[in-house]
Amino acid sequence: MMQSLSSSRASAKRTSSQRRPFAPSAVPPAVRVRGEAHASAAISRRTAAAAFALLQPTAQSLSCSGLAAAGPVRNVMAAAAPSAAGASAIPAGSPANLDLLVVGPGVLGSVLAKNWLASVPGSTATGLTNTDRSHERLRSMGITPATRASLTAGRRYSFVAFSAPPSGSQDYEGDIKAALSLWDGTGSFVFTSSMSVCSVDDGGTVTDANCPLVARGAGPSTDKLLAAEDVAGGNVLRLVGLYHATRGAHTYFMKVVNVPRPAGYVVNLLHYEDAAGMAAAILRGDGSGPFRGRVFLGADGHPIRFDDMIEACFSTGVFPRVPVNFTGSLPEGGKSGLGKVVDASASLAALGGWAPKYASFQVFMAAGGKDFYNTSGIAF
Repeated sequence: MMQSLSSSRASAKRTSSQRRPFAPSAVPPAVRVRGEAHASAAISRRTAAAAFALLQPTAQSLSCSGLAAAGPVRNVMAAAAPSAAGASAIPAGSPANLDLLVVGPGVLGSVLAKNWLASVPGSTATGLTNTDRSHERLRSMGITPATRASLTAGRRYSFVAFSAPPSGSQDYEGDIKAALSLWDGTGSFVFTSSMSVCSVDDGGTVTDANCPLVARGAGPSTDKLLAAEDVAGGNVLRLVGLYHATRGAHTYFMKVVNVPRPAGYVVNLLHYEDAAGMAAAILRGDGSGPFRGRVFLGADGHPIRFDDMIEACFSTGVFPRVPVNFTGSLPEGGKSGLGKVVDASASLAALGGWAPKYASFQVFMAAGGKDFYNTSGIAF
């Protein structure tokens, strides 16, 4: 995909509450490493199987299970100001330019670029792809498409977002390093990762300050993404399970009918548009920015049970009712297999009280399930 650069490894263990060192520079910052326990997992968005994997305890969509069996799911998001999505803003700091490069402008990345263009006056957005298959779609969104071969030699961007999934890469670390080489270091860099890197699986709450990480060697997918987050030289946005009207766990469940998971298992969710909006807010430095080496958690603060998720699809009339059977059961008396509650309130506060456009999955469905993806006429 992109040319790799060499990287180093650090052995000291760290948690997500610790920030990585950063020295502002006119050139891309040196590759920084994190400890063995500091992991990341990117969102794989390629297949239905990957969508299901998002809801596994060690996959990209992290959950707060088990708790629902004992009572109503609680709202873990602190009060926040209305989202500033769509409002004009001047990026924090002293960027050399207002140019954004999105590596992997797919379902998430292209809407991030669209958000950037709408919120930053005088800005540009370029979407870097492996092939030209999506270039017509990008142009229709006002995004300049490019491949590595077509990029202007020597050009660097003050703002770079890496949102490509690891599934299409043979050298994910090398791809991120190549993206860093296109950043001039003056604005901001964000890497979209996953909350699956957090080892909490007993139903406990995860926050910015308390996010113990999965040990290396626990699995090939987390290992790959741990290493990827190690080399990301800017900020990291750890996302929970992403969805939009016609993409996500809900559509997978309706497709397979018999789901080997507990009905009472609870997951944390965030709409794709809101994931894109939060990434844009990080790049702009909303709130207390500009940000350097900070880890953000991305969730809407309204965990939901599997059965409530499916019922919201049917009861609102957004989807015709079809059989969906959850055949699994929650563990009894165990301290694992219960997932986690993701409390992203500190991340939202750091962004000046940023709040999602779609408050929760249930609210989204109750409003008719309309979003950019199913109303724009653009095929993703």
